[in-house]
Amino acid sequence: MTSDSLYDCLACAPQLPGMLDQHPQLAELWQELPRQSYVPNQQLLAPRQLVDRSWFIVSGLVRVVHLSEQGLERNAAFHAEGSWVGWGTPPYATPSPVAIVALEPTVALELRYDVLRRWQSDLPVVQEILSDAIRAVLERSAQREAELLLLDAGERYKLFLQQRAALVPRIPLHHVASYLGITNVALSRIRARMGLVQARRSK
Repeated sequence: MTSDSLYDCLACAPQLPGMLDQHPQLAELWQELPRQSYVPNQQLLAPRQLVDRSWFIVSGLVRVVHLSEQGLERNAAFHAEGSWVGWGTPPYATPSPVAIVALEPTVALELRYDVLRRWQSDLPVVQEILSDAIRAVLERSAQREAELLLLDAGERYKLFLQQRAALVPRIPLHHVASYLGITNVALSRIRARMGLVQARRSK
């Protein structure tokens, strides 16, 4: 499961504090969740690892990346503080086809699926929250697919700059190019046409 702050959900920032205020028992359980710290390039999740938890990013930035059999990387998403990241359909554990890797020093809360199932059993509101989060994930996935199918690379980059303005300075350009599905050279040319960098003069 992945969720993005661009797509509102009850358990995502900035809605999360208000939601917890309305459900004191859930707020108490939330405070008991373990926190893990990760250094840049450290994996939260490895490819083919069984996904038995999701992560809420307290601080920092991570990327979700597909790895080809040849070892080539393709970034699928970026997630910063206030958003959830994981894979599959909680609370069912499945092998992961992706890696989740820290881009910055990152602190994340871990919500194990066995804990989530217990919450669902004890607190009916959790099912509503989970369903809402999955809705947000599906919306983001549909939007991402539409961008790849309907927009050219330049349009995708402009949309990325508009939607993720706060993250742009934090993401290296080669990771942005991978996310857009283009080469570093192609992104440099797009940026030059947009006046973001000076195009090289031909000798």
